[in-house]
Amino acid sequence: MCRHLAYLGPPATLRSVIIDPPHGLYRQAWAPRFQRHGTVNADGFGVGWYAAGDPAYPGDPEPARYRRAGPIWGDESFADVARVTRSGAMLVAVRNATPGTDHGAAAIAPFASGPWLFSHNGRIDGWPDSAARPAGTRPAGVAGGRGAREAWGPQQAK
Repeated sequence: MCRHLAYLGPPATLRSVIIDPPHGLYRQAWAPRFQRHGTVNADGFGVGWYAAGDPAYPGDPEPARYRRAGPIWGDESFADVARVTRSGAMLVAVRNATPGTDHGAAAIAPFASGPWLFSHNGRIDGWPDSAARPAGTRPAGVAGGRGAREAWGPQQAK
């Protein structure tokens, strides 16, 4: 089961929010407590953040993302990027892939559409047909599958 973190507050380094806390998301990736499925979250990780408010990027509403298919603790570049990147708004996920879902970086949260970031845990059985009853019709333009990428389709239409 994936783990997620949302941060909204004074600008802080990614490191101070994700890596430095004694039981932050970085540690939860390899030593999770209360994990219902699996033993570690080593199937990938992703961070999305907003640079808005940074004088170098005035008025930039679109988030930046850093996503990898390996474990967060195995990516030496991320620790360096996290040390120097600051934001007042970030969304982070470490992944324990659900059986039957993609394993590549494209399947790792957070997902983005314009100014929005989105994160989802698990899978939706019967997607996208399972949305037909609550929505009244099957979401248009949404491909089959059970992962988070497909779940984001209806959100983009709003």
